[in-house]
Amino acid sequence: MLDAAPGVRTPCGRCGAPLAAAPRFVELWGGLQHLDAVLAAWAGDVASLATLLPERPRFLTDLTPPAPHAGDPAPVLDALAAVARGDWRATLAAPLSPEPRLRAARAIAHERLGDAAAAIAEWDVVLAAGENERARLARGALLARAGRYAEARADLERAGDSAAARWDRASWWVHDAVNGCSGALDTARLERARREAGEASAYWSDPTVGRLLWTLLVERATAHPDGSRALLRPAESQLEHDTFWDRALRIVGWARAGAPDEVTRIAAPLVRECADALLGEPALAGGPLAGVAAEVTAARDAAAAGDPAAARRALTAALARDDLKRFRIPCARCRRGSVGVEETHEAGTGAG
Repeated sequence: MLDAAPGVRTPCGRCGAPLAAAPRFVELWGGLQHLDAVLAAWAGDVASLATLLPERPRFLTDLTPPAPHAGDPAPVLDALAAVARGDWRATLAAPLSPEPRLRAARAIAHERLGDAAAAIAEWDVVLAAGENERARLARGALLARAGRYAEARADLERAGDSAAARWDRASWWVHDAVNGCSGALDTARLERARREAGEASAYWSDPTVGRLLWTLLVERATAHPDGSRALLRPAESQLEHDTFWDRALRIVGWARAGAPDEVTRIAAPLVRECADALLGEPALAGGPLAGVAAEVTAARDAAAAGDPAAARRALTAALARDDLKRFRIPCARCRRGSVGVEETHEAGTGAG
């Protein structure tokens, strides 16, 4: 939920009632979707909640196009211009030369086209010409993604101190901890990873040591269920945050590991919190959205009784509302039209 910055506000299309000068933007539709997705996962269908989760990077790289230099020959300039505009095939069609920036451009083009082996070969050429932290980072990330962890470590240790390099070293230690663990989590390696990563971001789509550890252990438990599931409970304590997204990650993980009891343990209180947050919105306290408030209340009560399927059914009408889908709410004056914010932008900037 956000306080809307100056932007484009539209009055009710039926009666012309204006929106307040400083409207409060409320994602009722998003809140309903989140509530429904958690209920679905609790009821046994994890697909919608899994779709909401971000794809967090495991190994970061730097694919910034190399800059041209004064005096570069035309073929090099052409290749650098091609990679800068995203024309990967034109980049690769340029005449070869030993110029490291040209070979870096070719490595970027190969990676963008999905040919990791060719990208690694180009970074080999760049590094043969001299030490280069950016090349170490890029090649190290590619090697790690290919499972060539020993080679990746050698590169990542010499990749500098950028945020990407620090995260990749942290990620390497998390992968090493998971690959090497048998009966218990390797807390020493995880602590090494945390030192490399620095303060864990709470932002919903950012990678953290705990989030990566959980993801890798779920994959392991799914592929090798015998014994691997036992590591998931202690891994929960390694998650740095308790946001909606972190709990959704746990629900999806337990569901994929075939543990419905654990799904219920996490989903039941999360459903209650999501429903209470929706019911706490001023828009649901008025008459125009009284029906939605009643439906959310019914869903919360059904969930409290341990029936997530019935809770989902209670939300059917609310999720079908076209006005909420368009981030609008019913007009309190005429009760026929709707009001909303069509566009917002940061204070002090032009309309986006």
